[in-house]
Amino acid sequence: MDFEKIHNIILSNESIYILILVILNIINICVFYKNKNLLLLNGLLLLCVYFFISKRQDKKILIIAMTNFTFWGVLAESFIIKNSNNSLYYRDPHKPLNVPLWLIPIYCLFCITALYTYNIFKVFLIR
Repeated sequence: MDFEKIHNIILSNESIYILILVILNIINICVFYKNKNLLLLNGLLLLCVYFFISKRQDKKILIIAMTNFTFWGVLAESFIIKNSNNSLYYRDPHKPLNVPLWLIPIYCLFCITALYTYNIFKVFLIR
């Protein structure tokens, strides 16, 4: 295990940006949970700021991956909710999706953090 490489990844600017992005999205949901339009706008704005300040070299690939993940994630969740016989639901879903639109930036964030976690474990587990 290369501790210097792990240390460099965990304390990199990219790691800090992702951590701040997650924290700000949590705050956004907690503060604006009653205003779905503001939740969506703030979430998209946070993603744009992240892409503006991030120095990662694979931004285009990440955008494609996020778009794919978000598209299929929203469709799958909508399908599950639709077929749950009203046992699962959101308070303010966007018709016909059965999920609120503010989940779109959350799915994007989930994709970013999943790929980040993958890269950390790759350093931990590959010699």
